[in-house]
Amino acid sequence: MNGRKHLGKYRIVRPLGQGGEGSVYLAEDESLGRYVAVKCLREEGGERIREEAAFLRDLRHPMLPVVYELLWEEGWYLVMEYVEGVSLHNYIERQGCVEESQARLWAAALIDVLEYLHTRETPVIYRDMKPDNIMVCPGGSLRLVDFGAAGFRNFGEESAARMAFSDGFTAPEQRGEDGLGVRADERSDIYAFGKTLCYMVTGAVCDAVSGMAFPASYYNPLLSEALEAIIERCTEAAPEARYQVAGEVMRDLNRKEIRGKGRRGQAFVRHVEKQICLTDCFRL
Repeated sequence: MNGRKHLGKYRIVRPLGQGGEGSVYLAEDESLGRYVAVKCLREEGGERIREEAAFLRDLRHPMLPVVYELLWEEGWYLVMEYVEGVSLHNYIERQGCVEESQARLWAAALIDVLEYLHTRETPVIYRDMKPDNIMVCPGGSLRLVDFGAAGFRNFGEESAARMAFSDGFTAPEQRGEDGLGVRADERSDIYAFGKTLCYMVTGAVCDAVSGMAFPASYYNPLLSEALEAIIERCTEAAPEARYQVAGEVMRDLNRKEIRGKGRRGQAFVRHVEKQICLTDCFRL
């Protein structure tokens, strides 16, 4: 923003983040006495920021930020609700992977917002779910931010244009890896969700492209077989092998067997207990 301190009625406080498309700043709405997030794009004409504003303007969901206004002042700026918290990426880096019970709650929240987007009259495909785009708020709830990559569902169409790409989270069809034009649909979001869920419970980015194709239980031996099965089905390379809609994922997340650690977890605990007993015996 070239060092400017004000944008209309908004006083710029500090940068919040910077990405490939532009920068986001914390600002104070001096007329209402509240903090807001101001996003500006580098792109000439601001076409992308107007598209993002159009997506968010009509969306009403507890996990999505509210758009306040789109304004022009020597460039386009999107003013929206300021979401306080830390990214899921930073949260996991600081705190470590989360317990399975907490991961299940967060996963259900993410699937709920995907189902909301996917079942609109004109479905919206988020196209860039990853830990950096998910905020962990002070109360422990999640918010989904940054709709810069989102788009309306194009039925049966492919594109030669490059879509959002995040190593470790982007579905193969969004990368154009099968020799066809890049494309994305509901199953692409489900793939990214599965990779994000895997990151929650392991703290690892399991990316087959980079050679890290180990199952989630390799990083977290206590992970239930049921939850690992959900992650594996979400992240199948072929879209037709994945869950086809978000509601199917929610159904399996709500199954009772996922609440426990499962046979694998119980066996691991028994193994550790035996090792402790044997160690104590040798000490006697």
